[in-house]
Amino acid sequence: MNNIYIIWLLVCIMLDNIYDKSELKKVIDSMPEQVREAYNSDVSIKLKGVPDNILICGMGGSGIAGKILQSYAENSGLKIPIFTINDYTIPPYVTKNSLFIISSYSGNTEETISCYKEATRNGHNIIVITSGGKLMEYATRDKNALIILPKGLQPRNAIAYLFFPIIKILENNGLIGNQSSQVKNLIDSLKKNMKRFNEEASLLAEQLDERIPVIYSSTIFSSIAYRWKTQFNENAKTPSYIHVFPELDHNELNGFKNCPFALHIITLKDERDHRRVQKRMNITKNLIKEVNPEIKFTEITIKGDDLLTRMFSAVFLGDLTSFYLAMKYATDPTPVDIIEKLKKDLGPFVI
Repeated sequence: MNNIYIIWLLVCIMLDNIYDKSELKKVIDSMPEQVREAYNSDVSIKLKGVPDNILICGMGGSGIAGKILQSYAENSGLKIPIFTINDYTIPPYVTKNSLFIISSYSGNTEETISCYKEATRNGHNIIVITSGGKLMEYATRDKNALIILPKGLQPRNAIAYLFFPIIKILENNGLIGNQSSQVKNLIDSLKKNMKRFNEEASLLAEQLDERIPVIYSSTIFSSIAYRWKTQFNENAKTPSYIHVFPELDHNELNGFKNCPFALHIITLKDERDHRRVQKRMNITKNLIKEVNPEIKFTEITIKGDDLLTRMFSAVFLGDLTSFYLAMKYATDPTPVDIIEKLKKDLGPFVI
């Protein structure tokens, strides 16, 4: 560890005390405990047979857990298709045997409430996951299954509580195998590597100063790349963009020759990435450097004994990086004032 890095880490600690007014860093660092609590929560919901498909409806921080679950399930042997809905309406391909998981941390997200209303009108199986609000009222009134989350968090920082109860439902109903060993591996890995993750995140944040983060990954980690993007948006209050291999090689690769922006490309790599994707990642980096040497690169190979551990280790590292970048920009990472103003300007939503 060089002296410059040590100085920067000390500066980050000092800035934590000045700008992190809601102590978001403590919330991020508590992810191992959150995972344990969420996975061990009493979720005894019995499904009515095997659903034709599962639709997870949610927005923003409440919706990202669904995207990660979709990626995880698709690579963990689940035979039932999972779809994520980030909109006001449910798709026409649903059946009476579709299972809807309605996810809103606040319980007042208007798009998610709209999906709930549509799903109930059509008689679908519904599980609501929320900390309160109108959705809790509706689920209680309609006698739908309800998972109640702990209060007091920003939705984006409740990811463990939004993800692991759904995993437990799938597990308890025989739709996926027992996940207890993977969960233990994840918790142990996060604790063991806590210091290293913080060091890597603070160093990467220093390199991202005054640059737009662009996150690349394979399809396996596409939901994780999206999580990084949204955390940069909400915590560091900076633009960020993503794309996915191999698709980006068929379009975005050609867009760097005349790029006027200061970019920093972060490539998230997983050991299970297709061998041709791994080759594409290396060639793509070299080609971009040739046409635009001003673009910076960081390649991160995610380690872990299983996919769950690697996915949430990457989530944790991204959350920390966005936090340290907020400190670099002298920004309180918790408030999302512009989003709140948007909601106010929209006015009440009437279905």
